[in-house]
Amino acid sequence: MTGGSHNVEIRKSVTVARSQEAAFKQFLAIGEWWPRTHSYGGARAKDVFLEGRVGGRFFERFSDGEEFQVGEVVTYDPPRRVVFVWKDPDWDHPTEVEVTFHQDGDRTRVDLVHRGWEHIGTRARHGRTDFDRGWDPVMAAYAAA
Repeated sequence: MTGGSHNVEIRKSVTVARSQEAAFKQFLAIGEWWPRTHSYGGARAKDVFLEGRVGGRFFERFSDGEEFQVGEVVTYDPPRRVVFVWKDPDWDHPTEVEVTFHQDGDRTRVDLVHRGWEHIGTRARHGRTDFDRGWDPVMAAYAAA
């Protein structure tokens, strides 16, 4: 490839000692494990929610009661797959996060793909770099939950 092109997808994988169904349920219980250091609320960070249904909201509720909707669920296929859009307030368009769950004996491999960086304009390269780094502690927190 030439001309400064780069891989636009972020890919992360973790393997957890849970069944596919338990791994899926734990991911959807995002408020139990999501690191509050990775919140739009900053010091006001309190709760994170991912509603388990198509059209369900992915949102934060801050300590003062204000809510910020990050995105919404566009595919809900338990216990195999959930896809949600992620729209940062500074972006022109949303990105998409797909999480798939693959049973492997008594463990489950969880694959996350965050795509759509090519649609968010000039902020894409910086945003993608930040998220590429940010997903590591988020997935580690999920695996440890």
